[in-house]
Amino acid sequence: MRGDLQAFVEGNRDALVTFLRKLIATPSLSGQEGEVAGVLATEMQRVGFDEVFSDSLGNLAGRVGQGRTVVLYDAHMDTVPAGDAAAWGFDPFQGKYENGIIYGRGASDDKGCLACMVYAGKAIKELNLAGDFTLYVVGVVGEEVGEGNGIKSFIEETGIKPDYVLIGEASGLRICRGHRGRALFEVAIPGKSGHASAPELADNALYKAAAFIRDVEKMGATFAEDPFLGKGTIAATKVDCKTPSLNTIPGECVVYLDRRLTAGEGKEEALEQVRRVATPYGGRVSIMEYAEPGYKGKIIGGEEFFPAWSLPEEHPLVQAGARAFREALGREPVIGRWGFSTDGTYTAGQASIPTIGFGPGDERYPHSEQDQIAVAEMLEAVAVYALLPGMLARSKQESPAGLSATPA
Repeated sequence: MRGDLQAFVEGNRDALVTFLRKLIATPSLSGQEGEVAGVLATEMQRVGFDEVFSDSLGNLAGRVGQGRTVVLYDAHMDTVPAGDAAAWGFDPFQGKYENGIIYGRGASDDKGCLACMVYAGKAIKELNLAGDFTLYVVGVVGEEVGEGNGIKSFIEETGIKPDYVLIGEASGLRICRGHRGRALFEVAIPGKSGHASAPELADNALYKAAAFIRDVEKMGATFAEDPFLGKGTIAATKVDCKTPSLNTIPGECVVYLDRRLTAGEGKEEALEQVRRVATPYGGRVSIMEYAEPGYKGKIIGGEEFFPAWSLPEEHPLVQAGARAFREALGREPVIGRWGFSTDGTYTAGQASIPTIGFGPGDERYPHSEQDQIAVAEMLEAVAVYALLPGMLARSKQESPAGLSATPA
C-alpha cells in the first residue's frame, strides 16, 4: 500500500501544487470566503467526491463514502490580511513556487492542509481505500476571527455527528492531541478627564492603566501548569484611551488581555483572577465578544472564550493516526501538542468529539510574511490523510465504545 500511495502522490504532485497556488491566488479574508469556496467546490467535484455542499454560513463540505464510521476533516478557508506586499518581497497572492516551496498568504494557514485533504479524498477513490466510513472534508469559514464557531455551526445545522475529527493546521507532520485554550478580556479603567495643563485636577486613567498592566505582568506566576499542555499565561496586548485630544487627560482607558488557559482553568476562575487585580483600580472586566458578517450574509460570532482540550495518547484516534503515519511513511510519528488554538476548542473542548490535529507546514510561518509550505510535506500529509479513515473504521469495529475527548 505504501508503494501505491507514493506512486499516487508523486503522480499528483503537479496537480496538487497547481491547486494550492490557485487557492492562494484567491484572497479569502474572514467573511470574504465565497470565491475560494467556489474554487474548492470545483476541485472536489473534479477529483470525484461523492457529494459537495454548503451550509447557510458558507462552510463548504465534500463527502467521500457512506459508511458507519463518520470522520470529519476540518481546515479553514479564511486567512488573516497579507499586510504590506513590500514586506514579502513579492505579491503574497501569486502563489510563488520555488525550490519545492510554495509561498503566499494562506500557504501554511490553512490552504495547504485543505488542498492535501482534497487530494486524500481523490486517493481514497482512485486507490480503492474506501471502507465502512464516511469522510467529510470541510472548508471552514471564520476561523481566524473566532475558532470553533464555524465548525460548530456546520455540525449543528447539518446534523452530522462525527465519531472522530481531524483538524488540519500546520504541525510539521506531528500528531497533535491537544492545545491550551484562550480568552480575550476587556478591562475598562475609569478616571476623570481634564486639561493636560492642570493634571492635579484630573484622575489620569492612563496612569492607573499602566499600574494595572504592571500587576497583570505578575499574574502568570500564580497560574496552573499542566504536564502536557503547559502553563497558563496572560499578556496585555493593547490600550485604548478615551480622550478627545492630545492635550486632554483620559477619563477612561480600556486594556485588552490575552489569556491562555491550561488544563483545569475555567471561565469563571479566569475572570475572577483578572477582577481581583482590576478592582483596586476600579476596573470593569468582561470577556470580549465578536460578530462578523459571513459571505452569505449570516453573522458568525460569539464569546471570545475557547477552552483547552487534550486526548490521552492511548486513545484509539491517536493510535489510529500513529498507525496511518507508520504505514504511509515508514517511520515513527511524533505525538505532541500545538502552541496555538484551533477549531478543536469546539470539537473537543465543547462537543467532546475525539479530535487530533495533523498537517504539513511549520508553526513558525502562519500569520507572517514568511508564510510558506514544503511540497514534500504536503505529499506525505496526503498519504496519511488517505489512510486514516479506514484505520478508524477498523478501530471502531474492534472497540465500538471508544473514548470521548477530554475538555482540559
